[in-house]
Amino acid sequence: MTTALPVNSFDEWSTLREVVVGRADHYNAHHVDASFKLFYFDNVAADTAAGQTLLTIPQQYVDELNEDVEGLAAALAACGVTVHRPSAPGKDVDIRSPYWDARATPALNVRDNTVILGDTIVETAPHVRARIFENDQLKTIFQRYYTAGARWVSMPRPALARGSLDTAYFDKQGIDVSAVMDADTALPIDGLDLEMIFDGAQCMRLGADVLVNAANANHRLALRWLGEVIPGLRFHLLDGIADSHIDSVVVPLRPGLMLLRAPEFLDYLPKAMQAWDVIYPPQMDESAFPDYSSFGFNIASRYIDMNVLSIDENTVVVNSLYPELIRVLEGRGFTVVPVAHRHRRLAGGGFHCFTLDTVRSGGREDYLS
Repeated sequence: MTTALPVNSFDEWSTLREVVVGRADHYNAHHVDASFKLFYFDNVAADTAAGQTLLTIPQQYVDELNEDVEGLAAALAACGVTVHRPSAPGKDVDIRSPYWDARATPALNVRDNTVILGDTIVETAPHVRARIFENDQLKTIFQRYYTAGARWVSMPRPALARGSLDTAYFDKQGIDVSAVMDADTALPIDGLDLEMIFDGAQCMRLGADVLVNAANANHRLALRWLGEVIPGLRFHLLDGIADSHIDSVVVPLRPGLMLLRAPEFLDYLPKAMQAWDVIYPPQMDESAFPDYSSFGFNIASRYIDMNVLSIDENTVVVNSLYPELIRVLEGRGFTVVPVAHRHRRLAGGGFHCFTLDTVRSGGREDYLS
């Protein structure tokens, strides 16, 4: 594999030099425990998979997901980007802690368990138990970057025992999650307060500034930790703009221009960013998404195709199955790289989720002054 350059990734839009693209190998089931249901509460009902924890994904969808991920990797390489890949898991693996057990998830949505902040690899603290060891599949990549001069730190690993998650966001939205909490088969840890739980996709990077969504006490602990460990950046609290991830809510395309899900999200953003030009994604026909009702459910919202990846300030990778957005972006002067992604609502991620941009050309510029 190509030797990695030192990590340098301060923003979401400057010229992309190196990227990690996830793998879908062995993504043939969802482990549907309480941590999974609480994380995907918008789309996964409390009674989903009642009496079972492993919901098998039909092999046709697994094969098509793998085809589309490989198509993304090939498209990025064709654009001159150096593509790194996680090590492929050799088999389906059941994992356990002293408090719970789960079927491990492959390292597909690599944006979630890591955030690159300038010259630093930050491994984050996952929400979903099945994902706790995902980053082991990225260790060889991170080791090469560290050897080349990158910094590499990890948030304290959460125990994810019963009662770990603060329900403040659900309570604020008037959502009753007590049935899921009560049915959790994990064991508690006596005396453990709410712990740090946080995903990298709760961040959006803008040079010297980082937008951080914190919707509960778990997230606010992580935001405090980020400020202590990475003192050279300014972290801006987005107070519950979403329950967790924000890359299908707000996506900076270049300085002064962003994709935003709807006008009501503007007030969550820093004042300087509220003056940026905004593209609101066009409505998408529900029939454009596969129907999984015969075997399971969607775990991503219908806004998942906002989850685009910028190659530079004028070039964006967009799902070819969202021609409405492609036309809007081309009308604004962007070059669009269309790549097929059929099962984004089943895999829970789009092109931003599937990638971790480790080297971009930009630096610690001030875009919000």
